[in-house]
Amino acid sequence: MPGAAGTWRDLTDNVNRLAANLTTQLRAIADVATAVTKGDLTRSIQVEAQGEVAAVKDNINEMIRNLKDTTLRNTEQDWLKTNLAKFTRMLQGQRDLLTVAKLTLSELAPVVPAQQGVFYIMDKSGREPELKLLASYACHEQSGMKTSFKLGDSLLGQAALEKQRILITDAPSDYIKISSALGAARPMNIAVLPILFEGEVKAVMELSSLERFNSTHQAFLDQLTESIGIVLNTIEANTRTENLLEQSQSLATELQNRQEELQKTNLELAEKARSNLAKDQFLAMLSHELRTPLTPVLSSVLALESEPALPPAIHESLQMIRRNVELEARLIDDLLDLTRIGRGKVQLNFEVVDAHSLLQNALEICQPEIDRKHLTCSLNLSARKVHLRADPARLQQIFWNLINNAVKFTPTEGQIFISTSNESQEHLHVRIADSGLGIESESLPKIFDAFEQGGRTQLGGLGLGLAISKALVEAHKGTITAESAGRNKGSTFTLVFPTCESVAAQIPPAVSPRKPERQGMRILLVEDHEDTNRSLTNLLRRRGYQVQSALNFQSALDLSSKEQFDVLISDLALPDGSGMDLVQKLQSTRPVVGIALTGFGMEDDIRRGRQAGFHYHLVKPIDLNRLDLLIQESANSLPPPT
Repeated sequence: MPGAAGTWRDLTDNVNRLAANLTTQLRAIADVATAVTKGDLTRSIQVEAQGEVAAVKDNINEMIRNLKDTTLRNTEQDWLKTNLAKFTRMLQGQRDLLTVAKLTLSELAPVVPAQQGVFYIMDKSGREPELKLLASYACHEQSGMKTSFKLGDSLLGQAALEKQRILITDAPSDYIKISSALGAARPMNIAVLPILFEGEVKAVMELSSLERFNSTHQAFLDQLTESIGIVLNTIEANTRTENLLEQSQSLATELQNRQEELQKTNLELAEKARSNLAKDQFLAMLSHELRTPLTPVLSSVLALESEPALPPAIHESLQMIRRNVELEARLIDDLLDLTRIGRGKVQLNFEVVDAHSLLQNALEICQPEIDRKHLTCSLNLSARKVHLRADPARLQQIFWNLINNAVKFTPTEGQIFISTSNESQEHLHVRIADSGLGIESESLPKIFDAFEQGGRTQLGGLGLGLAISKALVEAHKGTITAESAGRNKGSTFTLVFPTCESVAAQIPPAVSPRKPERQGMRILLVEDHEDTNRSLTNLLRRRGYQVQSALNFQSALDLSSKEQFDVLISDLALPDGSGMDLVQKLQSTRPVVGIALTGFGMEDDIRRGRQAGFHYHLVKPIDLNRLDLLIQESANSLPPPT
């Protein structure tokens, strides 16, 4: 106030000073407030103030500090979220572990920041899980860096074991240094970060930095490892799925190939079955066609041999004819036996037999030929344990084959040696040796093959006997071997069979021997081969039977409608029908003994014949004495004639 003095002047000066201070304070507050509104949070009110203005100043400064802290936290969170989103997008869809490891290290280094990094992946393929080096950043092999760690091995293995982050500050001076072209320095911070998925360690990442990892960096790394764990697990799951898919496709392809192979095999088996069926049918028909003409020849020879007062020359000729007919029948039997053996259809009827008796029976069959060739036969039956479980007919066939071969391949006035022994109580050894043609060394390994004759084809035969014998011996759980010193040095065949305990023979009560009275039977003979029909009719009539003959199915039915018969002897294959249908037709009216007379000798033929109603099955050429015996044995089973 102009002109004021004294008290008024003092009052005026005080008011002016108060106004000036207030103006200064307000201007300072206004400047800071203006700066804050523009985003500058570095300013604060520095003017001195008292009272209420000081309180306003302090509140504004506190507000700026809080705003600054909040802004900083928001900035850090934005940075955190932005970088997490960046890495998530970057790693999303990755399918290769190495790519993920390299990409993570190279992109993470400038963000954290870090100047070195390594990435180890968990490998569980061995006996113990291991961490193996997968990728590195700013490291080199000469740094002494290990390529693998076990759990608990070093800080890296320990972090994996504990599943916890390990942070190292102020690394030792001799630690691996961060280097560049201009120099090298030890790191200030080292972070060892286990990468987990649902509590399972997938990998471990180690980062080193020349700066300190702040709390934001550490939080970022913790969250990032979770995302990396999800990515690694997804890649592993996809890899397993792809491997399983590849395996599935491989298995599907293999299954398809096997199905195709199986289908091909089935087709081959079906074709083989058709071929076998055709072969069986052919062999059966061949057997029938070969056997049928032999029956009238053999029957006529047997009838002529029974005639009294035959000249010796005629008798010898008849014996020669009979031997050759029987040999022809034996060859046919060998062919059929080979087929049965090849298809596993040989039926054996095992019982306890005396091997010596069967061996002597076989020798007796061969004795006429031995006598004819003036051979010396030495028989030494020294074995004491000679009982075997065997099919007697087949065992005698084995003995006959070997003795017959010895006779066949030994020249006139040669020698044959037959012996038995028990080299152990559990086995019977049978040796059949000769001084004949012998077997060359190159032929010995294949002497038991079908159609193999060891270079001795000049004496005829099909070379089936030894192959059949070997199969039959093995079916009896025995062995057969052949030895020979060479051509013209003879041969030795050795049989070994397991023995068994003998069965005590039951002695029937003594009865007075009485020759049974022959029965005159009414016989219907049905045979389409005219010579066989005629010869059998005549021979049966000469033995006292009432015989009516027919050449076909219809003629047989006509005869059966006019008179009754006790026995039906019929061929199975007739021009206008089947012998099986015929026996069923006749047995539907009254009992009749059915005897199949056929050239079909396969097991299936015999089985079908019995199922149709035939009691007996005789294979051509017919043994007339055997046929006569069967007719007489069946007489007691027939009802009295009406």
